Amino acid sequence: MIEQTTLAKWAEFNRLKWKCDVDLLRFQPPKCDDYYSECLLFSRYGKFYFPPQNPYHPVIFHATPSAKPFRTNKQWHEVAELMIEHLVKLRGAVTITLPPDITDIRPFTWRGFQVDVRYTYILNLPYSVSLASKAIRNKIKKANARSYSSKRTENMKHVYECLLETERRQGFSHQITAADLELAQSILGEDSFRCYVCYSESGEPVSANVTLLLNPGQAIGWVAGTKTDHLSNGVVQQLQLFEFEDLASQGIKHFDFSGANIASVAESKADWGGDLTPYYVVRKPGFKDILRSGRDWLQFRRGFFRI
Repeated sequence: MIEQTTLAKWAEFNRLKWKCDVDLLRFQPPKCDDYYSECLLFSRYGKFYFPPQNPYHPVIFHATPSAKPFRTNKQWHEVAELMIEHLVKLRGAVTITLPPDITDIRPFTWRGFQVDVRYTYILNLPYSVSLASKAIRNKIKKANARSYSSKRTENMKHVYECLLETERRQGFSHQITAADLELAQSILGEDSFRCYVCYSESGEPVSANVTLLLNPGQAIGWVAGTKTDHLSNGVVQQLQLFEFEDLASQGIKHFDFSGANIASVAESKADWGGDLTPYYVVRKPGFKDILRSGRDWLQFRRGFFRI
């Protein structure tokens, strides 16, 4: 069971960072104490809001531990219906990015929600490097031969150096500052906000990963960055392998790469040998969706009568 305090801390970070309102909800049928769903939603200026750098909306379903599959299915439909009733009452556009473990989205489609499918890679831990591609294994050997070393860190300045250089190289922004990293670390704590850095032989931070543990047993890759001069030396791969080993030592069972929807990014994640896993984005239909559906229906009818 997820620790509600962990979600509450993540909510507090988002509230302070993005200047938004947060609502930690519990959807539970009347007189049912043993199954329910937790959900963290955000709003801004009175309208639904999804802060940047949130991989998913935290939606956690707790079924009766001893329930048979048909009963678990029924329980999910009951709590999903309560969630949907809440969503349809919210102002403005409402889009929920469900985490990969929410696989049954039929309650949403039955209520007319629009659905998009996206993908991520999920690795089981402990991890064997034999599952990785030869290219990854060779890069790890290269980093080891050049005396790079990886470890956990609480030095957010070292982490930020690496994030910043990736932003400059690729022309985008994480919208995360060094102060934001320190804020997240202070609120979530080192167990839920885990930072890893690869260092050169001289002690320079050259690559960084930041991982979230919002749900016990599962880690989510949050942000990462690498300095250009060291990018081809296998530092990314050495650091990632070290992280897998550290997470496994803490009893973490799964690592979520948090998205595989951009071709160049997806290829590098696929080389680790994880399972390609779908996740769903559900959207409350708005006026534009109704107009679009009407247009599609008219086009279909016109085409039908031409046959």
